[in-house]
Amino acid sequence: MTWSIFKDITNIVQDEMVPCYSAYFIDQDIDTNHFPNRIKFLHDGEVSVHYDDQVITCTVKKGMWTKDTEDKILEIVSYSYWGVYIEGFYRKNGKIYVTMGS
Repeated sequence: MTWSIFKDITNIVQDEMVPCYSAYFIDQDIDTNHFPNRIKFLHDGEVSVHYDDQVITCTVKKGMWTKDTEDKILEIVSYSYWGVYIEGFYRKNGKIYVTMGS
């Protein structure tokens, strides 16, 4: 499992990219054409994260996903998908989902 959400990647080679654990998501429930308005940040506490029919509880602390988030996501994703890259989070129909890549 690889967290593939990175901080600023301008002019940086892949080996030097620094993971970004900021707890944000793209809000698809908002009716807007202006993409930056869809970016929302989660408050500290527990968050239900969905993947297909699976759901786990992850924790946000000081505005960041805690380290065990990766392990929890790996567990639920492994049942139905072979991809190993956590690419982001989005909200749809009021639920937070994780986006995976290969």
